[in-house]
Amino acid sequence: MIGPRRKPRIMTDINITPFTDVVLVLLIVFMVATPALYESNLKVELPYGTTTSEEIIRDVVVTIDADGEIYLDNRRVSLEGLGTAVLEMTGLGDETRVIVNGDRNVKYESVIDVMDTLARAGVKSPGLGIELKR
Repeated sequence: MIGPRRKPRIMTDINITPFTDVVLVLLIVFMVATPALYESNLKVELPYGTTTSEEIIRDVVVTIDADGEIYLDNRRVSLEGLGTAVLEMTGLGDETRVIVNGDRNVKYESVIDVMDTLARAGVKSPGLGIELKR
């Protein structure tokens, strides 16, 4: 004998497994993509060095490419406008650090000109960017 048919019950539980899978995939995608956001679009060959500071806060990066062109955080500036552009950008608080990345093929005079301009603008001790030897 066949008993009375039961009505199918409506599922009231929420299955969060697919949601968790999507969140983990997004986390991995952002972890892979984030370093690319902080890399410069400019191709500069930094000179090599053997030591570096452990705690470098890179608030402002001045880059000099092989042709002697000057960039302030990936924005081209002239040597004359560099000092005011740095002041406008940072206000040069006590914790502001300026790193100068000069291509290894750039003239030494260009690096000195940039360092002098930064000193006249009030930058206390600009650092020089290097690439560590491996």
